[in-house]
Amino acid sequence: MGSLQEQLLQAGLTTSHKAKVAKSEKRKQQKKQKKGATSNPSDLQKHIQQTKLEQQQKAEELNQARQGSLKQREQSARVKQILEHHNQEAIRGERTFNFTYENKVKSIEVNERTQKALSGGRLAICVLEGRFYVLEDEPARKVAEVDEHYIVFHVEPESKVKDEDDPYADFEIPDDLTW
Repeated sequence: MGSLQEQLLQAGLTTSHKAKVAKSEKRKQQKKQKKGATSNPSDLQKHIQQTKLEQQQKAEELNQARQGSLKQREQSARVKQILEHHNQEAIRGERTFNFTYENKVKSIEVNERTQKALSGGRLAICVLEGRFYVLEDEPARKVAEVDEHYIVFHVEPESKVKDEDDPYADFEIPDDLTW
């Protein structure tokens, strides 16, 4: 008895041409296996899908980074617009108002009315690109909604309940004391 191929040829189930093609295919597969190439098409498809998935994840990360950068620029532009539109220009005067910015004492020259408004919480000091802006309370709150790091100095108005038993309640503390 010969090989299975010879038996199929004798029975007439295959032709000599088909046998030669099958033999050459078998030899090609053995060569690929020796070289380390995958002969299984499903392995190749899995590899392609994995590569596509990695590329898609990388593209999504880049897109998120771009969206974050765009959002940050948009917020900065919005803050700049608020600051430039609501900046108080008529605040300059002969008094010095001191505040801290980045652990350093900074000062601006203001008039008496502005000094009282700043210490009372009706005005706030904001910074953008190294320039200081003096804003009213409402625009300063809008800036703080976007990002609080733009606000340099803002006093929250205190809502103290007056103590009825306080013996000094009738005496007002003067705000014009300078030390």
